[in-house]
Amino acid sequence: MAEARSPLAHRTADLAGLDAVEVAHLAQVDVRCAPDDAARLGFPLEPNTVTGDPVRGMLWLGPDEWLVVAAPDTEAALAAELEAALAGTHHSVVDVTSNRTVIEFGGAERWRLLAGGCPIDLDPAGGWCPGLCAQTLYGRAQVLLQEFEAATRMFVRPSFADYVVDRLLLPVGA
Repeated sequence: MAEARSPLAHRTADLAGLDAVEVAHLAQVDVRCAPDDAARLGFPLEPNTVTGDPVRGMLWLGPDEWLVVAAPDTEAALAAELEAALAGTHHSVVDVTSNRTVIEFGGAERWRLLAGGCPIDLDPAGGWCPGLCAQTLYGRAQVLLQEFEAATRMFVRPSFADYVVDRLLLPVGA
């Protein structure tokens, strides 16, 4: 069997220059279920919020949709666990690991870097803080942002990953 290759494996140096790394093959499982069932599993019910931690998190995507992320290469076990937890309920559990790659930004300048191509206010003084997530655009690419205490994750479709890195490398204001 061929080994999976991450969409940004060839951009490691570019990402390092941005104080960023690709979190390759992060397990990602999309869950659709009733809010009551989601609450029972510890999923957030407030829009654009996250529960969990950097190792395993549940991101609110919509009134009945969440993205569960976990350690790389654990998607099969994660999906099976979620299926078992939701057995007997109306639900959908889909492995979407290959649907997005993840870029994780560190450093104090990450919000300014991302603000150059993102229409939402990412300034912590404006309310963007750990525990939040948002579906938005970066340039013209659809992305999902997740904020941590010392990092910001950007989930982006593999077909747009190079475009996003190229856009990030543009001088601010370009």
